[in-house]
Amino acid sequence: MNFVAHQYLSFENKSLQIGNLLGETVKGKQYLNYDDDIQKGILLHRSIDTFTDSHEIAKQSSSYFHETQHKFAPIIIDVIYDYFLIKHWNNFSETPFEKFKSDCYQLFENEYDSFQKKPQEIIFYLIKYDWFENYSTIEGVQKTLKGIGSRTKFQNNLHQIIPEFERNFSKLENDFLSFFPLLELHCKNFISFNFQE
Repeated sequence: MNFVAHQYLSFENKSLQIGNLLGETVKGKQYLNYDDDIQKGILLHRSIDTFTDSHEIAKQSSSYFHETQHKFAPIIIDVIYDYFLIKHWNNFSETPFEKFKSDCYQLFENEYDSFQKKPQEIIFYLIKYDWFENYSTIEGVQKTLKGIGSRTKFQNNLHQIIPEFERNFSKLENDFLSFFPLLELHCKNFISFNFQE
């Protein structure tokens, strides 16, 4: 899953949100360098990624892009699932998306000075170019994937993904609507079982 889903699946717990954001860059046992509450968010981030990558529905979504995108297919699904989460936002959250977005951005700005360089760079570009808003449109999805493609050292054609996205739109949407409630339940259970005081 991508940034919007990770933040949503922190369920408005600020420590989990920060840890979930840091999960993008904190590897291995580095999470032990953080306070307990932040560690929980980093571990939640990893649990979300593991659950998603191993789930048959997410694998099915990736398969629509395997022929042309190969190993980049799961990255595409991460971004596209954020698109569908925003598209169906009112089915999952009582908080309007614009408020959710502004609250996330404000939290990131408030914590900016406490981060190391790499997450600071992510936050800077995320807010400057309004990534959350980008994920809400097909044009924004294309822009996001083009940016990812330009930053990877491996040859790719991520900038040409939209025709395939549109061709498989209904299947991808159905996959997301089947998968995301399962992921949401997984996260609630993970938090309940692992983070009890």
